[in-house]
Amino acid sequence: MRPFFPHRLSPLRVALPALAVAALLAAAPAAAGGFSVAPGSAFPSSGSPQDGFHMDGASLLSTDGEAAGPGHFLLDSSEVPALADAHARLRWEVDPETVSAAPQRRDKSWIVATSFTAAFLGLEYLAFWASAELSEDFQFANEGWFDPDTYSGGADKASHLVGGYIAGRFLESALRWGGSTPEKAQLVSAGLIGLTGTLIEVGDAYHGFGFSWQDALITASGGVIGSLLSHYRLDDTITMRWGRVGIDKPDDPSVVVGSPNHYSAEMYTADVRMAGLLPRLGKSPGLAKYLLASVAYGTKGYPWVEQPYRQRRIGVEIALDTYEIGLALGIRKDSWWGGPTLAFLRYFRVPFTGIGVQYELNSRRWMGPNSFYSYDH
Repeated sequence: MRPFFPHRLSPLRVALPALAVAALLAAAPAAAGGFSVAPGSAFPSSGSPQDGFHMDGASLLSTDGEAAGPGHFLLDSSEVPALADAHARLRWEVDPETVSAAPQRRDKSWIVATSFTAAFLGLEYLAFWASAELSEDFQFANEGWFDPDTYSGGADKASHLVGGYIAGRFLESALRWGGSTPEKAQLVSAGLIGLTGTLIEVGDAYHGFGFSWQDALITASGGVIGSLLSHYRLDDTITMRWGRVGIDKPDDPSVVVGSPNHYSAEMYTADVRMAGLLPRLGKSPGLAKYLLASVAYGTKGYPWVEQPYRQRRIGVEIALDTYEIGLALGIRKDSWWGGPTLAFLRYFRVPFTGIGVQYELNSRRWMGPNSFYSYDH
């Protein structure tokens, strides 16, 4: 029933994943093989995988830039000591069977996967289940989707989608650090996001909140979308973010019937990053690389304003790409603080860094331009 990530701004709910991510990123430079957050996972892809070390590289043991081939490992006859035959030539060859391959890292992704699921279930228990009464019955909750008469106007479903996506990006990165191949990490990440979200709903079913199949499905969808973008190397161009915009109240105080909740202070975006899109189109991004175009969704007034005045907004905006700005400022992915900072800038919409217009679905009217903060304008 509750959004997978984020829901209530409980310190317990936010702290554990944040600390786990920070620890992984901070430990990265010291990890064997290095944990640079992998292309296609938590940070945007560079567009093409880096080549490995090859013995036929163009500059290897060759001062003129010619590709080093077998001939570079032959000694001229004048340099070969005469042994049995004065005309004998000695050829140095490397027997592939005598050369040991570089040791491969042990796949520890099962540890990452187990820890991820245990952490989220443990956090749910501490934040919600521990204070709820355990029920013997498996209860269901049919919450609907983005309908106007739902308890949050669909904001909780948007949070599940974006939360599943963001959690999947960090999980895929951690799985690759643990030794998984990119393909395996993408598959396991998508599956585990769906599994963990479903297990949380099962726990809700026995603690009075009810099992919401809508929540389980849309959380899993966020994980799948992230893995697909990673697999097709589109994550340098398309992303999702969660943002805080603050709570503004209606100009008419008489329509307020309760205390504002956190949904009215949040928005969720699907973004196209110019830093990724324009190079794909063969264009130099220039200063446009610091911008992104977004489709945004958010609600206001659910359920603390009288129903006729509640809002469901969907809109478009132009925003600053704070991740690219962070890179331009010299923040490094491989530093103990740079990795978490860039991850924050990539997946969190900093307040008032975008401006756009929205269509208010309930009253069927356009609003803006604004930064998604104002209630009435």
